[in-house]
Formats: sequence, structure tokens, C-alpha cells
Amino acid sequence: MRDIQEILDVFVERLKDIMIEKNLNIKQLAEILKIERRTLNSWLLKKRTPRIDYLYSIADCLGVSIDYLVGRED
Repeated sequence: MRDIQEILDVFVERLKDIMIEKNLNIKQLAEILKIERRTLNSWLLKKRTPRIDYLYSIADCLGVSIDYLVGRED
């Protein structure tokens, strides 16, 4: 089993990859997710971890699974 830091590392890497793929900046993605930019930025800087309800929202809005976001599937 991976520890929380490894999961967070994968989450941030995959979220950044999706942002590049979809040509989204932090402001745009925050608007799509209906969250504050500083919240998204704190996730990307690994200062905070998103709650499970945010993971669902991210996955739904970006068309990926939570398992993909946290590295359980490719």
C-alpha cells in the first residue's frame, strides 16, 4: 500500500498533465470546479489534500476516474 505522500504526488502530476492536455490554467480550472484559485493552488503545491467530494468533482468535470487521479489505474 502506498502512503499518502505517494498518492498526493501522483494526484498532482496527473492533475497537471490533464491541465496541460486540456489547455487549462489554474484560474480556468478553479472556475470549472467552482473552487477558489488558492484552494487549487494549495493542492498543486502539495500544501493541502483535496477532500473526497472534491475528487469526485474533479473526476467528473475532467472526464477521468478517481482511480486514475490517485494512480490506481492508468
